[in-house]
Amino acid sequence: MAVVTTERTRIPTATTVLPPILPLALIVGVSPFATDMYIPALPAIARDLGTTPGAVQLSLTAFLVAFAVGQLLAGPVSDGIGRRPLLLVGTAVFALASVGCAFAPDVVTLVLARVFQGLAGAAGAVAGRAMVSDVTGGPRMAKVFGTLAAINAIGPVVAPLAGGAVLTIGTWRLMFVVLAVLGAVFFVAVVVRFRETLPREFRGGVGLGANWSRIRELMAIPRFRAYVLTGVLSTIGFFAYIATSSFVFQTEFGFSEGMYTLVFATNASMMIVTTLVFRRVVGRFSEDALLSFGLAVGTLGAVGVLVSALLGLGVVPVWVSLAVVTGAWGFVLPAAMTRTQHIGAAHPGTAAALQGGLTFGLGGLGTPLAGALGGTALAMGSVMAVLMAAAVAVQLVATRRGRSVS
Repeated sequence: MAVVTTERTRIPTATTVLPPILPLALIVGVSPFATDMYIPALPAIARDLGTTPGAVQLSLTAFLVAFAVGQLLAGPVSDGIGRRPLLLVGTAVFALASVGCAFAPDVVTLVLARVFQGLAGAAGAVAGRAMVSDVTGGPRMAKVFGTLAAINAIGPVVAPLAGGAVLTIGTWRLMFVVLAVLGAVFFVAVVVRFRETLPREFRGGVGLGANWSRIRELMAIPRFRAYVLTGVLSTIGFFAYIATSSFVFQTEFGFSEGMYTLVFATNASMMIVTTLVFRRVVGRFSEDALLSFGLAVGTLGAVGVLVSALLGLGVVPVWVSLAVVTGAWGFVLPAAMTRTQHIGAAHPGTAAALQGGLTFGLGGLGTPLAGALGGTALAMGSVMAVLMAAAVAVQLVATRRGRSVS
């Protein structure tokens, strides 16, 4: 019995070359940057707009939901009309929505503008990842995704610092002006340097029926479903760290905001290093092996957090264990992207949408879980350990079944 796959095999031509990697990576990763950059300004936004912190936080939630839903909408469309149109629309709307945020007179306008910003960022992220699948394959694809992950991993380090720097010379509105300028620069880059990577003969139909057909085709593949489920489970565990670590270090361990920023930056730097390592070893080891390794190491780090909290070992073991988790993510993220795009290669935009949209969306819904359990190191470690261990189990079972089918 043959393995079910939708893999498309073709040789890239001169008209389907990979766009410049740096602007491509920035377009794919600008949305997380747009989130991390303005988080330090949330209290100032609430004061300026005369509203509550909860209402301002809704602008963050609206962006995250729009970013997840937007990927699910944009991916199948890109398989029907091509990548470049979505990149042009996405970068242009991102710039305009950022202007809307900058001049928002009230919180309702800000939330609506953030919705459009999230949708636009999703279009660019999905189309950008699909472009990689259009023109690369095998280890080359994995190395490119590793490069994208390495550049994007810089965002959590740079974005809060950039936001703080902007606040020293201007108000929170200046942050969105900066994002608007970035969007405009990206639009010009797409116009000048990006060429369409999806030839007309490989495009599907346009419309809800055609889009839904592509989604069903991919979700019918057991291995594809397993990669998506693995991504969702591990991402919920990782998001537990993102959402809870500030409370753990500042409230439970008494760190200042500056010291917590150092913790977060150090851990993010581990991911940058490991994504670079991933690029060097991906040709020597299979992506499945590297994904399994990353998930296993991440689970060990999460267990380290849990054990450190249970035994009351203090802040250093917790910090080190979290650094292990974020380091492992440098293997998990590019390997998961590569395998998902490989299995769903007949519809790269739809594959990127399902992998990114479902992982980000469902992972984001699990963000409050550790907080609801108390927001402590024990709660954070418990959520991370359970869910990342579940991801390991799914990956190992799916890999074993895949080997048994010939």
